[in-house]
Amino acid sequence: MWVTGSYDPELNLTYWGIGNPGPDWNGDQRPGDNLYSSSVVALDADTGNLKWHYQFTPHDEFDYDSTQVPVSAEMEYQGRARKLMLWANRNGFYYVLDRTSGQFLTAKPFVKVTWADGFDERGRPKHVPGMVPSREGTLISPAAAGATNWYSPSFSPRTGLFYITAWADVTSTFVKGEQEYVEGRPFVGGMPKSLFGQMRGEQANTHRPEEGHGEIVAVDAKTGEKKWVYKMVNLSDAGILTTASDLLFSGGREEYFFALDARTGALLWKASTGGPIMSAPISYSVAGKQYVAISAGNAMFVYGLR
Repeated sequence: MWVTGSYDPELNLTYWGIGNPGPDWNGDQRPGDNLYSSSVVALDADTGNLKWHYQFTPHDEFDYDSTQVPVSAEMEYQGRARKLMLWANRNGFYYVLDRTSGQFLTAKPFVKVTWADGFDERGRPKHVPGMVPSREGTLISPAAAGATNWYSPSFSPRTGLFYITAWADVTSTFVKGEQEYVEGRPFVGGMPKSLFGQMRGEQANTHRPEEGHGEIVAVDAKTGEKKWVYKMVNLSDAGILTTASDLLFSGGREEYFFALDARTGALLWKASTGGPIMSAPISYSVAGKQYVAISAGNAMFVYGLR
């Protein structure tokens, strides 16, 4: 685990996303599903006992760790009120789970996905034959950096939409290699060829279209159906903030902080920050005036809302 989990005080459960198994890109040394890697686990807050788990990527050979932010929501689902967990996963699928029991309810891709094609009735992904790392290299989407990652999504109960910072049209050539485990050293078993170019945080004027692009994707929180997409030129590592006035704030590597209409995705305002945004916005009030703040590069920016 390397990202904060979530807590339900009524159920007294804590929810945690778990990282990937090792070696990352060669599963030959670790047969089976490799529980509880690339999963969400629900733990009793008093005892730490495991109450349930759901594995997003069984036998993960893509480094699709599940350390994204688990979002809790209370809403009517299929005719009755339910406690839901909403999860945009690094593997390219958006999930809806029952957070009381861990029951799989639905999943739908929010970017191009080539490693899996649908799910069985238990919520297990159906792997596409041949879409695994190989010694010659296999081109797979999403890339090893993921369709999304640690940056926070947002859910608005006003709009009923779930908002995701997504990496669209990103691919990696997954190459499998041999490696023995040595304590204290990386244990990866290969290397996706495109990984470092996508993760290095290059500026907008060095980014190439074939490296993919960033998007803010709004999906129906219940079904995962896309409602709108705001496309960026470069990739983005920025979190998302939505407000009760139906505004959405975010940014990206293009060095702009912007506000969108949370219902339509229309651009309302943007400001140059002079540095890439790799954080999440926050909002607060002082003496009755509301502010929104964001860090970009090595500076903090604060804007007043009116």
